[in-house]
Amino acid sequence: MKKSLLTGLFCILSLFAINAQNADIQAIINEVKSEFAPDKRVCVYDINLVQAENDPVLKGEISDNNIHNILISKIKQVSPEIKDSVRVLPDSSLGNEYWGFVHLSLIIVRVAPNYRAEICTQALMGTPVKILEKKNGWLHIQTPDGYIGWTSTDDIRRMNELDRKAYNSLPKLVVTAYNDFVYEKPNDKSKLVSDVIMGNILVQGNKTKSASKKFYAVTLPDGRKGYISTKSVIPYAAWQKSIVLTGESIVSRAEKFIGLPYVWGGTSSRGLDCSGLSKTTYFMHGIILPRDASQQYRIGKEIDTTNGFENLKAGDLLFFGRKNESDPSKPSIIHVAIYIGNQKYIHASGQVRINSFDPDSEDFDAYNRNRYIGAKRILGTQMKSCQRIFEHPWYN
Repeated sequence: MKKSLLTGLFCILSLFAINAQNADIQAIINEVKSEFAPDKRVCVYDINLVQAENDPVLKGEISDNNIHNILISKIKQVSPEIKDSVRVLPDSSLGNEYWGFVHLSLIIVRVAPNYRAEICTQALMGTPVKILEKKNGWLHIQTPDGYIGWTSTDDIRRMNELDRKAYNSLPKLVVTAYNDFVYEKPNDKSKLVSDVIMGNILVQGNKTKSASKKFYAVTLPDGRKGYISTKSVIPYAAWQKSIVLTGESIVSRAEKFIGLPYVWGGTSSRGLDCSGLSKTTYFMHGIILPRDASQQYRIGKEIDTTNGFENLKAGDLLFFGRKNESDPSKPSIIHVAIYIGNQKYIHASGQVRINSFDPDSEDFDAYNRNRYIGAKRILGTQMKSCQRIFEHPWYN
C-alpha cells in the first residue's frame, strides 16, 4: 500500500514537472515569435509542442533558419532533451535549387494553395523568388520584399545560388511601357512569345544581324527568346543612372497610373491596390517598399501633421485607418496614399485618383480625412526594410 502511494506521488510530481517545463518551453516559443517573427506575411512560424512519452518534441515549420537556431538554443537551456522535428524552409526536398525568377508578365500570389484563397500580391517577370516548398501543383514562395504566399505557377525554373548570381550578372532590360509584347522576330507582325508590363526585367540578348535598330533581342527567365521594341524598354544600367529620386519624380510617376482600376492584391500596370500604387511607384525609382500599407507605416521618418499639412513634402506617404485609444503608437492601418502638395494626394480607391484634405476643394475626401492617421517620409532616410533594388542581395 505504501509503495503504491509513493509510486502515485512520484507520478503526480513528474506530471507537475513535465507541465511546468512545457509551460516554460511554450513561453519561449511565444517570446521568440513576438520578437523575431511577429508578422506571418514575411515569416512562416508555426511551432507546436507535443509530448512524446516523457520527452517534449517540437513540430511545425519555420522559414528562417536563424530564427530556428535562436529558438532551439533558448529551449535547450530549459530542456536539453528536447527533440527538434521542426521543418525548416526551404524544404529539404528542393535540395539547393530553391531560387527562381518569375517568367510570366506577372503571377498571382495567394495566402493559401487553393484558388479560393485571398490574393495577397503579384510578382512581375524577372523578380527573383525564394521557393520554400512545392505542394499539389503550387509553389510557396517569398519575394524580395519578404512577402510570402502561394502561386499556382509551378513551372518556375529552379536554380541554385550560383545559378541565381550568374543570371543576375547578365545584361538586363527594364520595361517602362505600360504593356507591350515580345515577338518571335524583330517586327510586330510576327508571332507573340509573351506579353510584358511595366517593371518586367528581361535579359538583353546578343546583337544579331536580324535585329533592327527598332528592336532588342531578349531572353525571358525560362529561356524563351524573342524581340521587343526599343521604345518599351531601357537598359538596366541606363535605368539606374537615369533615376532622379525626388518628391516631384515620385508624384509624376504615380500620376501616370491615374485611371487604372483598383485591383485587390494588384502591384502592376494592369491594376493596383493602395499599397500596390506606392510600392510600384517607388519600385520604378529602384526602391523596394514593404508590400502592405501597415508594413509601409513601420518605415520612414514620421512627419508631424498635428497642426496641419505644412510639414509634408511631395512623395511622402499618408496613412489611414483606425486609431488605437489604448496604444496610440499602434493604430490599425488599412490605406495609404502619396502626398502631392497643397493638401492633395494620389491613391488607389476604386481607381487611381487624386483627392484633397481641403474641405473647399472639389476633390475633398471627407471619408479619408476622418480616418487619417499620419505621414512617413521615405526619401532621404536609411532603412533596413526599404532597399534599393541595385543593392538588394537577391538582385546581385
